[in-house]
Amino acid sequence: MVDKGRSQQRLVLIDATVNTAKAAHVLGCHTVFVQQPGSRAQDLVDDQSGYYSLDFTGEAYASFVDEVLRPLNPTAVVSLSAAGITPAAVANELLSTPGTPTSVLTALAEGARPAVDANGRAVLVHSFTTGGVHELVSVAPRESLSDTQEQFGPEAILDSTEREAVSRALRELLDGAGLENGFVRAEVDLSGGTPRVVSIQHHVDDDEAALLRQLTGIDLTRRALEWPLQAPAAWPIAPSEGLGGNTR
Repeated sequence: MVDKGRSQQRLVLIDATVNTAKAAHVLGCHTVFVQQPGSRAQDLVDDQSGYYSLDFTGEAYASFVDEVLRPLNPTAVVSLSAAGITPAAVANELLSTPGTPTSVLTALAEGARPAVDANGRAVLVHSFTTGGVHELVSVAPRESLSDTQEQFGPEAILDSTEREAVSRALRELLDGAGLENGFVRAEVDLSGGTPRVVSIQHHVDDDEAALLRQLTGIDLTRRALEWPLQAPAAWPIAPSEGLGGNTR
């Protein structure tokens, strides 16, 4: 069911895929797409959409945000792609709209540490943070994510001790970086005795999101698009069992 208030909101999407565009359209808000030159606008837009072709990594981007996006009064600027995450963060900072600050993106990247053994055992972890509460969405073996057919959960991949240790390692990194809202995809190395987060990304891979939705019913793409549209007062600030307890 579409929130009637959404019809008054405007969501700017940077570097969207077709799947991301489809997910955005069902939210009920107006959509504005900012794509690199050469992208196929007809694959993304609907009757509620605006479209701009611009190199969002170039020097003219900040002026574009101020002169073009600001008058549109967007509710938020979002990107689910690796290339668009930082430009979206920059736009939200310029416009004072909800989003993960660039300083948090930098702190998360700097907080990841090299693996003890590049060929050792590791897992891929998907988590979602809302109002500072971190929810462990899925855990899968790094080597066999695309082959996973039935098991995609922490209980199926890790024993209770490993789950707590992985949760603690991820929670410490997210809290230390100051992540309040948003999605992360992390690789956690288990080969050194103590789990360590060795890489972290903020983009949503279409194939992984589809597999996760199929196996768990969780729609990461929609959640990643939808949280900036929520009123800040609605974001929960409470202890969570998802990553092993209170995140504060």
